[in-house]
Amino acid sequence: MKPVRVRFAPSPTGFLHIGGVRSALFNYLLAKQTGGQFILRLEDTDRERFVPASVAQIVAGLDWLGLKPDEGFWITNGRHQDLDFIQSERHKTGLYQKWADELVKSSLAYYSPTSKDKLDELRSAAKHDSQAFLYKRSLDDANTDKPIKNTPIRLDTVAIKAKMKSDKIDWVDEVRGSFANELDLLEDFILIKSDGFPTYNFANVVDDNDMNITHVIRGDEFIASTAKHAVLYDLFGWKRPVFVHLPVINGTDGKKLSKRSGDTDVLDFRTHGYLPAALINFLVLLGWNPGAGETQEVFTLADLIDRFSLEHVQKSPAVFDPDRLDWMNGLYLRNMTPEVLLDTVTDFLSGSAFASMLQQDRTYSLAAIVLVQERLKRLEEAQEQLEFFFTDPNPKALDFGKLAPDEVRKALELSVQALTDHPEMVADTGELERFMRSEVAAKLSDKPGLTFMALRIALTGQTATPGLFETMVALGAETVIRRLGAALKAL
Repeated sequence: MKPVRVRFAPSPTGFLHIGGVRSALFNYLLAKQTGGQFILRLEDTDRERFVPASVAQIVAGLDWLGLKPDEGFWITNGRHQDLDFIQSERHKTGLYQKWADELVKSSLAYYSPTSKDKLDELRSAAKHDSQAFLYKRSLDDANTDKPIKNTPIRLDTVAIKAKMKSDKIDWVDEVRGSFANELDLLEDFILIKSDGFPTYNFANVVDDNDMNITHVIRGDEFIASTAKHAVLYDLFGWKRPVFVHLPVINGTDGKKLSKRSGDTDVLDFRTHGYLPAALINFLVLLGWNPGAGETQEVFTLADLIDRFSLEHVQKSPAVFDPDRLDWMNGLYLRNMTPEVLLDTVTDFLSGSAFASMLQQDRTYSLAAIVLVQERLKRLEEAQEQLEFFFTDPNPKALDFGKLAPDEVRKALELSVQALTDHPEMVADTGELERFMRSEVAAKLSDKPGLTFMALRIALTGQTATPGLFETMVALGAETVIRRLGAALKAL
């Protein structure tokens, strides 16, 4: 495949969410796979809904995931770079007005005197009557071919029909195949709004042509707009890009993904301790697969760049399953060496008192992190799972649940006595287990699990932890005896 030029063009009317990240990822992978260019463009012409903070959030999200553009807008040292890729900046040059004027001169667009308030009134009336609303030139109270100040330029579909000598517009999606839209059902859409800014539909096409975009890869919610884009390409005589619409992402409830079901600010995933590599691996499988018969699920970014292709982009909806994301993130955490995992956890908790604890005794911290590694799904869980290695539980707050108090007391008494007499046993996991079974559990009942649960709670304050004997060895004899004694005294 020849090198492509693709773009990710978010609208900063809100924060970058998962659906947008997936679009950016698929564009990035195709660019890298073909030796092409990945471009970031901000489409910020909707000034009423513009959210200034979202600009930095979009860049920070892409930067965290490692999806940095080859060209386009970015923020470096707090300063905006490459302003030529921001539509509001391009608007200042008169670029969009120039191309709109070209259509007016060719009688393919016209200035409309119908106000926004009047349009809203017409839409409301149509909705009230349960009818679809399509703006046509005939709805104007009056029309003129001469520019009218502060009124929008509209595309005249009557003239389009004459120009194209057809009643429909055909276009092709690389994944979904051919589409045909009846021009009678295509409204006279606005090119330039009354505030002077171009609409999304118009600026999008002008910029894609101006930037030599070869492939437009975006979410399926843009399918409804593509006929308008195809019309504009044909009117200007420009070559259309290849259109690729990615499948919708649903939640596990079968409904389109929402904030409630996981479509949140992408940086929330960083906050909760997901790894960029795991999130990318998870997202690429929401709409792409490696091919029939392939069972591989874990891919490095280099793997994806090597294997990605549009042929394996799916048509059917993808499902965002948070539990599966947790599984995949946990898999990445388990595949780390203990040293790398410790550094990753420490960086994640940077600035906290607990991060300082982890740095005080690296050998001890490594022994602890090895024990929780298999259980860890997200970095945000690390402190809770590791904390008892560094801080004694409050003996007065221990909850032994349904365990009989007398049995708990006996288990603690026997354990404190046995380990005080033989502290050297808290050095080898196998030897310690045999010792505790014979010297403690065997003397209490035929249910050692209950005995050892009492010890687990006394030592950690939790009912679910790494293996009891591995934990005791990591804590060391002195700490084990002290904590068991404190729990016994509290009883």
